[in-house]
Amino acid sequence: MEESTLPCLVLLENVVGFELSGTAVDDGTQTTQSTDDSEPNQQKQIRRGSFQTWREVLSKRDYRVAHFHLDPTDLGLPNARPRHYTVAFRPGSLHAKLKDASVSTQLKATESLVSNNYDSLFTEEMLNKPPIIHGPKSLGAAPPTLPCIGDFLDADCKVESSLLRIPEKVWSSSSAWCFDVVTSLHHRSACFTHSYGKFNKGTGSILYTGPLETESNDSDEVDKTSRKRNRATAFLASTRFDLEAPEARSFDADWSKDIDWENDMRYLSGTEIARLMGFPVSDADDGIDNSFREFSFPNTITVKQQWKLLGNSLNVKVAGKVAEIGIKSLLMQ
Repeated sequence: MEESTLPCLVLLENVVGFELSGTAVDDGTQTTQSTDDSEPNQQKQIRRGSFQTWREVLSKRDYRVAHFHLDPTDLGLPNARPRHYTVAFRPGSLHAKLKDASVSTQLKATESLVSNNYDSLFTEEMLNKPPIIHGPKSLGAAPPTLPCIGDFLDADCKVESSLLRIPEKVWSSSSAWCFDVVTSLHHRSACFTHSYGKFNKGTGSILYTGPLETESNDSDEVDKTSRKRNRATAFLASTRFDLEAPEARSFDADWSKDIDWENDMRYLSGTEIARLMGFPVSDADDGIDNSFREFSFPNTITVKQQWKLLGNSLNVKVAGKVAEIGIKSLLMQ
């Protein structure tokens, strides 16, 4: 691209681990490129990855760069979706593009209103050194208190219950052990992927909707359904699954035999997942005026299509924070 056509600001999102691309040979061992100019042929063979190429291009084009590892939980959303973000801007490029005097005056007025605490995070890419990856502490805010999942659930779920019900062939299979189960009182949920509803392991949380408190009743007249639900609640009330990956659990073939899968367990709807991902969806029971909400799915989109689209999407709140960092930094240059 010509110098004059280069973007003033570039934002990138990728999976965590993207920053390791180009640092390992095929056998998985770590390697570093030799910096001894006298022995250019002695450097170890390195697999050029996309991240290394990305850094080289940004460096060649004189971008100032900041790399981040951020998660929605860092910004107050109870959903795990750790991602790598890069923010890159070309100092002075915005002023050069805005040659109109009136626009330039307006820009200077805007600058006086913009406070930027992010300048220290940006550097020019030093290709002979590892990249600096900033964490949530770099944002300067205290860790937020996470709301519970119930705040993001549909107040009046409009999705036909059969579409969210987990099929018997799925919950009765041994792979159901890999489900990540949450209740409305939990303050976390697993990352939702495009395979949600298709695979059980690592694709997102399912919701337990049954009673959340065990009832102590010594009466001989307590029916079997009540006892069944109490045992299921006791199982879910334990901390054995909280914040624990499925592969870290001790397998129990009878872990779900007392759960009423037909009535007390379901997938999350597309709008519920969208809220957890920061989309401004209406009808949330969180006290926010619905007039400020604009996102909705077209009526022609099925629930499974909603899941897939969201799994391939990004977290709006985190992306907004990354964009804020870039725009403020660009304006102050």
